[in-house]
Amino acid sequence: MAVGTSVLVAAAPAHSAVTAISCTGWDHATFSPGLTNTLRSTTVTNDEDLNVIDAFSPTGSCLAVGSAATAGELDVAVVAPVSCTQIISLTGTHTIAWNDGQSSTIPYTATIVRGNSTTVITLTGTVSSGEFSGDSVVQTYTALNTAFAACSSPAGLPSLDLALTLTITGL
Repeated sequence: MAVGTSVLVAAAPAHSAVTAISCTGWDHATFSPGLTNTLRSTTVTNDEDLNVIDAFSPTGSCLAVGSAATAGELDVAVVAPVSCTQIISLTGTHTIAWNDGQSSTIPYTATIVRGNSTTVITLTGTVSSGEFSGDSVVQTYTALNTAFAACSSPAGLPSLDLALTLTITGL
């Protein structure tokens, strides 16, 4: 007579994989009409490249953990009230398209600090959907203050190039 035994093994709870990405790149912003020291409705077009080399982005890098992404882009045009002293809305949402076919939507809050030689814009938030969902974001743009010299001219500042760093990390 044979006696059988069965053993039930409970599966270990699934843990989500750690995901993170850290990138450098460039943001080329154009303004129509050009930015002046007066707040006014302006079309702002951004060509933001993370580890994508093109005419406005000379270099970049990305290092990812738990993701196949090695580069990303944000290309957007919006109409908003801006000036040379407020070149970004203090809150908003943008979406980065990654080269692995996924994207990350990021609601953000911005702070702008104009130092002696540079202007630094820092966006903070949490990825609300897509790749890296739930992870925290710090995105920093830096421009030399000399780039703002045209702000006092009648035509204003037509474009601005900013160095960019992006860090997305799991909470």
